[in-house]
Amino acid sequence: MDSDASQRLDAFLASYDASKTRSLYKKLIEEGYVKLNGESVKASYKLNAGDEIELIEKESRRFEKTPMDIKVLYEDDDIAVIDKPRGLIVHPTNDDEISLVNFLLYRFASLSDIDETRPGIVHRLDKDTSGLIIIAKNNEVHEKMKELFKSREIYKEYITIAVGTFKGELTVVDKGIMRDPIKKIKMCVSDEGKEAHSEIHLLKQNDEYSYLRVLIKTGRTHQIRVHLSYLNHPVLGDKTYGYRGKIKMDGHILHCRKVSFVHPISNNLISVESDVPAYFKEALIKTNLYKAKDLQ
Repeated sequence: MDSDASQRLDAFLASYDASKTRSLYKKLIEEGYVKLNGESVKASYKLNAGDEIELIEKESRRFEKTPMDIKVLYEDDDIAVIDKPRGLIVHPTNDDEISLVNFLLYRFASLSDIDETRPGIVHRLDKDTSGLIIIAKNNEVHEKMKELFKSREIYKEYITIAVGTFKGELTVVDKGIMRDPIKKIKMCVSDEGKEAHSEIHLLKQNDEYSYLRVLIKTGRTHQIRVHLSYLNHPVLGDKTYGYRGKIKMDGHILHCRKVSFVHPISNNLISVESDVPAYFKEALIKTNLYKAKDLQ
């Protein structure tokens, strides 16, 4: 190992095993699955001559393959785009939870495994947020899709219903978002938070509610819900961020309707759009934004 002295531990491991990326080795090191001279160290540790590296086998998590009524709206050899229903978590927090992962393993023969607990998952939607999710079928495209998200080269369009009325057709929110220091399950607007940009387009409104199209260039946790709450226009049904209205909803009303991006392998433009789901149409009727006959 003399010739590898002063090299970072994660970089060294990735250079000797092309089946795993440097970021994956970094995660394994942080989780304690790599020991150096019998001890845990950081991924940035600089190797010295004579160092002994031990790799501890990570027990694979077992997920049941579960059929579900979920639409696959686009698919090729590398990528799929699925339409996640409302009320389904993307990946489980414990072994007993049924999630989108169970369906992905049932539906697709190959999925990326950069994170073995989240096969194929490049990005997420909240449990009660429905709509489009991009799935990676291999590790190469997974890493490339992550870069597209990071460089904000993926177009993401949502629709939602918010409380109250807007003065103009376009409202832009450029406010950083961070985890709430008091209520850890929430996020909040803060100058110390990560940059977050939302473009809120008014589609229709009445005296009490507004039907909105929201474009997000960043993808912060709960971004749309937080920004609308900051404007005192909480999302319909979103009790976490201030909804206290008279209309009872089983969770918040938010749907990812469209995604567009340049395919990282073929370089073709991929644009996928989903239909407005039934629960969303029901909310439009309950808020008197539309009549039932107008949504048939």
